[in-house]
Amino acid sequence: MKLALAHRRVEARYFLIRHKNIFTTRRDGRMWPRWKDSWRSAGCYHEGLLSPGRKKSMQRISQRMDVNENTIEQFIRESPWEYEELHNHLAGQIPNCIWDKKAAFIVDEVSLVKQGRHSVGVQRQYCGALGKVGNCQVGVDLTYAAPGKHRNADQRTWPLGMHLYLPDSWVHDRERRRECRVPESVQFRTKPEIALNLIDRVCRHNVAHTCTVADTGYGDDGEFRKGLRERKEPYVLGVTPSEPLVIDASIPVIPPEKHSGRGRPRVYLTYPENVQPETPSMIAQRVKNWITVEWSEGTKGKLSEEFYREKVRVVGGRQTSYASDEIVWLLLEKREDEKGDEELKAYVCWGMDAASLKTLVEYAHLRWTIEQFHRETKQLLGLDRFEGRSWKGWHHHVSMVLLAYAFIAELRAKTEAREKLPSFPAVVRLVVHEAATQQLMKDHHLTRRKARGIAETMLRRYSDW
Repeated sequence: MKLALAHRRVEARYFLIRHKNIFTTRRDGRMWPRWKDSWRSAGCYHEGLLSPGRKKSMQRISQRMDVNENTIEQFIRESPWEYEELHNHLAGQIPNCIWDKKAAFIVDEVSLVKQGRHSVGVQRQYCGALGKVGNCQVGVDLTYAAPGKHRNADQRTWPLGMHLYLPDSWVHDRERRRECRVPESVQFRTKPEIALNLIDRVCRHNVAHTCTVADTGYGDDGEFRKGLRERKEPYVLGVTPSEPLVIDASIPVIPPEKHSGRGRPRVYLTYPENVQPETPSMIAQRVKNWITVEWSEGTKGKLSEEFYREKVRVVGGRQTSYASDEIVWLLLEKREDEKGDEELKAYVCWGMDAASLKTLVEYAHLRWTIEQFHRETKQLLGLDRFEGRSWKGWHHHVSMVLLAYAFIAELRAKTEAREKLPSFPAVVRLVVHEAATQQLMKDHHLTRRKARGIAETMLRRYSDW
């Protein structure tokens, strides 16, 4: 493969210049004192995150980049640059090689395992990294995923933002808030509320996309779905098969009562008393005409499962006869789990009336991209290796990781490849190899061929890459 490296240099300065004002200039246009130090530190931290190995602490980055550790710590913990402005830049500068009107916003959360109780936001809560309740921090994130035309491997991901979830126990603990310098403006918000805030910020940049995709942690939240509908934001969201009650969308509903002057009028839609609502699991039991849908090509061949869809209206409990205005395609997927047992997955798809069954399936399965994003940012860019405790420090580190990811994502999308795009790890290794090659050529006056050989040997033998 052939990488498009600016000026044959891989320290990413050309890429960073597009975001330089974030690290040097306040919103009012004034530069702060020692802005040059901030700009130099941004370059060092960026390159340090791209270096081999998973240990991306501030101490390790300063050692690798041969800069004073206090300088790096000041850049992350104290520097006045605003992480939300960096997220705005990422949302407003999606490169043409990644932009796609068929792309989707992917909402999810990432857990970062932590010891102790003093790092901001840490507590015992469900930890996806452990698969159980554990001591961790949780960040809610939003990515832009452009589907591959023929293969899963050709999808392109772009980071749009990440925000720390602050548990309620932290919100009311003034001592821990003070120690971790949590701003007074930060109050408790649920994870779905954080996700809606991230979507609002990105939509202000008119980012072209088709829908929002998320798993059951967000799809089961009726307020989250309502928030998306209020924003006219189409969605394909996973739901627990035993959770939402639905009725056939063609069943007439009863409008709210007009006020007659006696008693409290009913102000919501209802459905007829003789109608029995069903869960997705109940509907799946009566389905006979499952359809096999092939949505992409994976590393082991064609990706296909059995699907069924039905237009339904989401309703409330059987006792209230409440009928919502949420009319969706209920998408059911029947598959085998790792043990060979039959497994049912369910999705609600709103604002996608004209979409074909295959299109709904493609978007439902695009969510896997954010799991890959979490894995790559942890294993290659040190997302989970930050050792600071403060609110600003956490968001500064995470934002620099997102910027490093964006750099590699753009290089990957520009790669000249005959068959398919290279993997994200492969591009990172090529970037590091090229950086080492050029450094050897500069320091020891070696030919490019000789330098490349030495760099490859050193990286293979003396790093975990």
